[in-house]
Amino acid sequence: MGSIRRRDVAIEAAAMIMLEEGKVLSKKEFDSIARPTGVRSGNLMNLFGSWSRLVGFIEKDHPDVWAQLQGEVEPEPVEEEDSSKPDPLEALAKASEEKEEDE
Repeated sequence: MGSIRRRDVAIEAAAMIMLEEGKVLSKKEFDSIARPTGVRSGNLMNLFGSWSRLVGFIEKDHPDVWAQLQGEVEPEPVEEEDSSKPDPLEALAKASEEKEEDE
């Protein structure tokens, strides 16, 4: 097991890699990533002892990332504008039309 700071950095790096892939990766899937990941699976195994322990730390320490990996993120509802209020741009356009007609 490594120091807490090293583990925190490794957890964050592994979580970001998994987030880029869009799912919780197994160790075999993590090893098959062709691009450089910044942290090797062997280093993660040395720090956490097992892959499931790493996944548990990601779930506990980064709940927002975990929710995105599990597909539990609900999009924020878009507030509908109240149509009873007059649009200020329409009022401005009408005022400028009336001004042009007067001249």
